[in-house]
Amino acid sequence: MIGLQYIADTFHMEYKTVAEKIGVSKQTFQDWIKERRKIPHQRLEQLSELFGIKELGLFQKELTDAEKRDIQIIYFHITDEWVENEYPHVDEEGKEVFIKQQVSQNEGIIRFLHERDEEARFIENVQKVVSDDLVEGSENKRLIEQLLRVLDKEPHRKSIELVLHYLTDYQRDKDWEGIHPSVSKYEHNGFFKKLDKLLKENGLSID
Repeated sequence: MIGLQYIADTFHMEYKTVAEKIGVSKQTFQDWIKERRKIPHQRLEQLSELFGIKELGLFQKELTDAEKRDIQIIYFHITDEWVENEYPHVDEEGKEVFIKQQVSQNEGIIRFLHERDEEARFIENVQKVVSDDLVEGSENKRLIEQLLRVLDKEPHRKSIELVLHYLTDYQRDKDWEGIHPSVSKYEHNGFFKKLDKLLKENGLSID
C-alpha cells in the first residue's frame, strides 16, 4: 500500500471523492495507488493541500510505521475539536469557584501517537544501522539485534516503557497529574514509588 491509499483511508475519504476534489478520474486515482502510473508533481501539490501533508514524497512510497503515525497525528490535529469545560477551584479566600478552560478532544490520542512515534523512529534507526552493517564488531551488532527483539515483545516492551516513564514523567512530577492511561494502573499499585525506593537504597537515585 502506497502512502496515498493509506492517507485517504486514514482521513476516511473515499477514493472517488479524492479524485473529484483534485480534478482527476477515479481510474487515474486507481492507477496511482496500484503504482501503474506516477503521480504528477502538480497533483502531488493538490493532494498536499487537500490533506495538509507537506512532504510530497509520502504520497507515492511505502510508508514506515513512524510515517504512518505522523499521518495519523496530522489527521487528529486537523479533525480536533475544542470544548469549554468548567473545573472547580478554591480561590485565596477559600471559596470554591469554577474556571473555564478550552479542552482538546483529541489531545490524549495525539500524545499517545507521539509517544509511539518516538519508539518507532528509534527502532527504525537501529534497524537501519544493523541492516547497513555500520556497527563495528560482531558483538555490538549482536547486542543491537537482541535489543530489537526485546523491544518488539511483551512484557519487555512494557517494562522498558515503564522505566522510561519513571525517568521522565515521574521524576518531573511525582504527583503524576494527567498520567497516561497505559501506565496509570502501575502508579496506583505503587510500582514507581517502589522502584524509586529501590534505586535510592542502592545508591542509584537520579535526584
